[in-house]
Amino acid sequence: MPDPSEPRGEPEPGAPSKPSARKARKRVPDARQLRAQLRTHIERQIARFDAALDTAAPPAGLDSAKVLRDLGGLKTMLDDMKAADRAARKGGTDGAASRPTLHAADLVAMRTDIARRYAAFAAAEPDDGVLDPSLAGPSAPA
Repeated sequence: MPDPSEPRGEPEPGAPSKPSARKARKRVPDARQLRAQLRTHIERQIARFDAALDTAAPPAGLDSAKVLRDLGGLKTMLDDMKAADRAARKGGTDGAASRPTLHAADLVAMRTDIARRYAAFAAAEPDDGVLDPSLAGPSAPA
């Protein structure tokens, strides 16, 4: 065994390296930190959209209707998050936590219901864009 006061050599190529203590102690952010980071990110996106809409000459290819829809959606999401945070601070539950969890049986039932509704819709509203050869009249001479 080497003397501890001697400098260590390079580790053997086949020997696994130990993770540093700093990396091993790195914590996973908790839900509050993640929500705060998400709120900050949404606020930055809203600011970017506002700035793009406020410019005198909008950038080429800017679809202002799409930007306004996205902006409205982001603001709604931010308002919902803030309302949920306020409710959580007041001792209530946040919207996502109060919803029941979906189970596999629920998902199968939802898929079945969607398929049933689509089949009923497709039967009632045939697609007029696709021609049925049996319904088409005689073809025109070429």
